[in-house]
Amino acid sequence: MNHANYMKWLQELIPNFESKSVIVVHNVSYHNVQLNEHPTSNARKGEMLLWLDKHGIQHSSDTTKAELYHLINMHKPQYETFAIDRLLADHGHTVLRLPPYHPDLNPIGKIWGIVKTRIAAKNVTFKLQLVQQLAEQNIVTVTMEEWAAVCRNARAVEEEYMSREHEMNSAMERITINADDKDDDDNDNMSESTNASDPINSPATLLHR
Repeated sequence: MNHANYMKWLQELIPNFESKSVIVVHNVSYHNVQLNEHPTSNARKGEMLLWLDKHGIQHSSDTTKAELYHLINMHKPQYETFAIDRLLADHGHTVLRLPPYHPDLNPIGKIWGIVKTRIAAKNVTFKLQLVQQLAEQNIVTVTMEEWAAVCRNARAVEEEYMSREHEMNSAMERITINADDKDDDDNDNMSESTNASDPINSPATLLHR
């Protein structure tokens, strides 16, 4: 699959969507082709300046290329426009992307796992033609009950993640606080160490004052 074929397939599907549908997609490259790409770190400094000027982002004339790219990374999310998002929005639909590296939230991935298991059980010749035939046969045999089961499972996992969100926030706060405390302790220890090694402030010097 590539972006051109995916866009063609999506256009054929759109008439079948209900009004104001939410289309869930995962993060593969052909889902994320942008209409207004931002400069990469390898772009020329002039291209970075043009992009920043186009979006009205202030920058200094003596800003380095690294600093310009940092500015671009800070502001690019609000200017990202994906081709499939624009296409679906034009028809009143919304795109929702699954978070990266979370196959447990992707029912389609679970269904593909079921289909591939069935193909592997009957793939005795290991020839591409047989694999294609088995794929076509087994895709249509996936039942509504199987779809419902994997969707329920994905929803249960999502609800578990949401229920634990406050725990993650608390844990992150503790980590941040502990890191700050450690820095303070290190600074205190460093000060004590410095004072102890300073001949003016060493215990022996203080005793003889």
